[in-house]
Formats: sequence, C-alpha cells, structure tokens
Amino acid sequence: MARSHQSDDPDDDGLGAAWAFVWILFAFKLATVGLIFYHMHTFESGVFLAATTWFWLIVIGALTAGPLIFRYRLHRVRARREHLRRAEWMIDQAHESDDRVLHR
Repeated sequence: MARSHQSDDPDDDGLGAAWAFVWILFAFKLATVGLIFYHMHTFESGVFLAATTWFWLIVIGALTAGPLIFRYRLHRVRARREHLRRAEWMIDQAHESDDRVLHR
C-alpha cells in the first residue's frame, strides 16, 4: 500500500503552495512584459518596461546566485578532497593516468 508523505510541521504544508504562488507571479510578470513589448515597439515602451521591471533583475539574480555559488563551492570542495586524497596516498598524477589507460 502506497503511503503519502505527510509532514508533522504545519509550515512545510504551505511552503509548496507559497513557492507555486511565487512562480506563477513570476511567469505572469514575464508574460505581461512580453506582451507589452510585442505590441509596443517604441523607445518609450522600452523605457517604460525598464522603469517598471528593473527590480525583477535583482530577484532573478538572487534566485540564480544560490545554485551557482553552490556549484562553485562543490567544485572547490571536490578538488580539495581529491588533492587531499592524492597527498594521503602519495598518488602521482602521471602514475594514475597510466593506470586508467591499462584498466580500460
């Protein structure tokens, strides 16, 4: 029998709904900006859109910065781990590449 995942924390129940609401607002904002720009191909419409939507660039930057920083940190941690592994076992870079060729 399949059991659904239910949290004991009441805050977790509303978290998914809150994120869905935020993404719907974001999609609606993008659609509205796209329609305005599609129907008004003037310089004034560009200025209007820039004046009314510049703060969304901050939101997009904040949303994308988190995953990018995480991936950068993950890359650094893995490189550091590999460096420490090589130092602990005294593995030579050239020796390991020869082993990879032999095991293929």
